[in-house]
Amino acid sequence: MEEFLRMEHVSKRFGDFYANKDINLTVYKGEVLTLLGENGAGKSTLMNVLIGLYQPTEGSICLNGKKVRIDSPAQAVRLGIGMVHQHFMLVEAMTVFENIILGDRNTKGIFIDREARKKEILELSARYGLDVELDRPITEIAVGAQQRVEILKALYRGAELLVLDEPSAALTDIEVEGLFKIMRKLTEEGKSVIFISHKMREVLHISDRITILRSGEVVTTLKREETDGQALANLMIGRELAPSQYIKVEQAGEAVIQLRGVDFQKDSKHNGLSGVSLTVGRGEIVGIAGVDGNGQSQLAQVVTGVLTPDAGTVDMKGSRVAQFTPNGFILENVSHIPEDRNKMGLIGEMSVKDNIVLKTTETQAFSSAKGLVLKKKAIRDYALEMQKKYDIRCTSVEQEARNLSGGNQQKVILARELEGDPDLLVAVHPTRGLDIGATRFIHDTMIEARDRGCGVLLVSADFDEILEVSDRIVVMFEGQVMGVYSGKNPPIEEISLAMAGK
Repeated sequence: MEEFLRMEHVSKRFGDFYANKDINLTVYKGEVLTLLGENGAGKSTLMNVLIGLYQPTEGSICLNGKKVRIDSPAQAVRLGIGMVHQHFMLVEAMTVFENIILGDRNTKGIFIDREARKKEILELSARYGLDVELDRPITEIAVGAQQRVEILKALYRGAELLVLDEPSAALTDIEVEGLFKIMRKLTEEGKSVIFISHKMREVLHISDRITILRSGEVVTTLKREETDGQALANLMIGRELAPSQYIKVEQAGEAVIQLRGVDFQKDSKHNGLSGVSLTVGRGEIVGIAGVDGNGQSQLAQVVTGVLTPDAGTVDMKGSRVAQFTPNGFILENVSHIPEDRNKMGLIGEMSVKDNIVLKTTETQAFSSAKGLVLKKKAIRDYALEMQKKYDIRCTSVEQEARNLSGGNQQKVILARELEGDPDLLVAVHPTRGLDIGATRFIHDTMIEARDRGCGVLLVSADFDEILEVSDRIVVMFEGQVMGVYSGKNPPIEEISLAMAGK
């Protein structure tokens, strides 16, 4: 096979810390090379070196056999490297078309031949099956469509190598199938793909070769047919990962929260709730199964006080909820792992330590005079304790939260939300985009909370996750509850049919 990219002895150091150390990596034309590794293993840093956001401390990069210096993302684009980031880089105030041509070298100047550009983009879109509506604003299109815009944008700029960072994290199963078709079409035409993912099933389905990173170093590179999911997981985390078998609770305690006939925008099938009744008891995990976008987000927002139902009742620990406010629910001892950790779970510019105590700054432990004077030493000591307990991997608790990997950001949220010993934990896609080690840690932590008597409402689009940890499974379709099933020996076929509305 013909080589497109070679990275030789590449290291990236921040102070004394090596994010990447002596990495050798080759990508051939027409292949999908997967980068696999735990959160914080150095995958994103390596890709940021490749696209010119960082300069390597040591080592070199060759494209088509020639040594190159990539000193900016614009230079990477000129050399035929395109990257689709996990959190899309689209300008929401613009249309799909405007985003695709934005900053392209062919569209400099005052006058743009819009029709000629649109024709080129539509031809490209038809060629790769990248179905997009060019005149729609970005804010009006679904996540899967936004991703197709990002891929089109990279191809329109002439990408020969496409880096896809966690591309399936926010997609439905059908959208993932569509993405894989696009990837196959690209490699058939001789283009190369670097695929970053934590999902073993996807990695084994789409990869030609798999490179495993651990603690910033390459462990090995394997052909897909030479390995399996268990072997990859063990290589990735550096130890044998025993299969988990959580004991299921069959008899929950008293109801922590009870919904009766709750409606919210009931005519909206995908963003509403219609006659929803369910209970979460103490010491049980109730998993909400369903294809993403069937009212699960709205349900989570009602039970955390973000949305007020149009009809129906919600009882919290036996008392009727009259006023729906997030603060009211926090005072009722409800903890929340939100679906978007960056927008709703953390304040990125704040330090790790400040995010950990965000909900408790006015308590006596951390301030005097009702939050006016903070006890900085107490906050730091507590944050260091939480860093150790939750295995938060950061250079310091003073580090800004936005600079942590996804798994470590999630652990900061867990430390904040679970240390208060909540009565109810609402966890929405808690392991989305996380590696197998971080996922196991979060599942173990949720089970520990359950065993302490906390009621857990788990919303997840990952059916395997629902089956793994739920004591009861509630299926939602188009805003309605389709059925409730035991988490012990669940009828998988029946649940699957209910998820499809049958």
